[in-house]
Amino acid sequence: MAPKYSWSRALGAALIAGSLVACDFIQPVTSDPNAVPDAGLDQLFVGVQVNGYLLEEGQAARLASVWLQQMAGTDRQFATFDTYVIGESDVSGQYVDVYTGGGLVDIRNGIRIAEANGRRVYAGILKLYEAYFIGMAASIFGQVAYSEAVRPDVTEPKLDAQADVYAAVQAKLDEAIADLGSATGSPPGVADLGFGGDAAKWIAVARTLKARFHMHWAEVDAGRYALALAQAQQGIAASSGDLVAKHSAAATENNLWFQFMRDREGYVSAGEFHVELLKARSDPRLQFYYSQGRGTFAGQYVGSPVGEPAGDPGTNSSRLNDVSGAGAPAYRQPFVTCAETQFIIAEALYRTGGTDAQVRAALDAGIACDAARKGLSLAGALAANDALTGQALFDELMTQKYIALFLNREIWNDYKRTCRPAITTYQGQQIPGRLFYDNAERQTNRNIPEATSQPARNANDPNPC
Repeated sequence: MAPKYSWSRALGAALIAGSLVACDFIQPVTSDPNAVPDAGLDQLFVGVQVNGYLLEEGQAARLASVWLQQMAGTDRQFATFDTYVIGESDVSGQYVDVYTGGGLVDIRNGIRIAEANGRRVYAGILKLYEAYFIGMAASIFGQVAYSEAVRPDVTEPKLDAQADVYAAVQAKLDEAIADLGSATGSPPGVADLGFGGDAAKWIAVARTLKARFHMHWAEVDAGRYALALAQAQQGIAASSGDLVAKHSAAATENNLWFQFMRDREGYVSAGEFHVELLKARSDPRLQFYYSQGRGTFAGQYVGSPVGEPAGDPGTNSSRLNDVSGAGAPAYRQPFVTCAETQFIIAEALYRTGGTDAQVRAALDAGIACDAARKGLSLAGALAANDALTGQALFDELMTQKYIALFLNREIWNDYKRTCRPAITTYQGQQIPGRLFYDNAERQTNRNIPEATSQPARNANDPNPC
């Protein structure tokens, strides 16, 4: 993996530079002159945000996109992942990064500093990130360390039940919303790479996250649909409020998908199911997401099917559009969006007795949000919904969400809950329901079970598709 970002390097340089100021040689040295001072609040916050980019654009996102056939594994270990064969070492870092290197350790330190200085709004943003990181970790691993995590008196934190983690995450988001609405203390300003300290936009993100996490439990608790609806209706209302990454053309600030496709050329290519879905609909997102194929497939948009059947274009398949689309170096990958918010509203309405007209209105609003985010006209997608009702309307809703949330980890959670889109899996097998814990973490924490003793599915997802 290429280096994270120049922001991270800049933070380290700033810390080191701070120790190189003029020295007074008359005064005795009373501390270690080689020690790097503690990071300040802004430095911690930037590190947290950059770590969020790694979590959202890293290995877990690649696996989700391959398993849900937006992309395909076409070379080396990814050809194996394409058929659901995966081990502990293949997901190294996906668990640990939630806690270290801009994870929970730094978040907690940031909250402590913010609260000590009366900067309650700032603390609220960090609490949102805590809930975001831990909630998504629980969606992937099920039981995770939280109640005993990053405590100096606990060297081997226990794994909390998934339901308990989600309840704590909802409570943390409530804390974040209260802090953000307090108007107390100065916000982060330019250190906030998402919204420049705009508390109202952060509150909307928190509401959408609350809705998302309620939806994660709807498979086993139908009452969550109404809770999700109430939160989503207060969530992100326009694409200008989307939480997105901050990338640029600078080599150390590139979109991580671009970096991966550049440094691991051919490992991952376009997925046949997704490409053909977009082609059948004449959907302009096809050209936004993908490049044309190579070799004998030059000039065509073509994807690789799951596995390696006869006629598979393999590494000659389309790749990500790395010039002007989703794979471009400076593309700001969206993480929590207006489109997702509206699609949650549509699904929750469908499940709680809303009318077809209400569901269609929310579906159309989600498509409009995605069109605004990507700068495209999606009039065809909007018109296609006009006559849909019942199950056909629901299927279209989940298909549109699947198309809009391109390369977003949330498509995996949607599939586990709804079994949509109705993809043909490799040899009829089940798509993995969770990832293994990090093998290095297991070796240092006896509370983490051996890989062979870990469950195949999480508590909120007992029913395989």
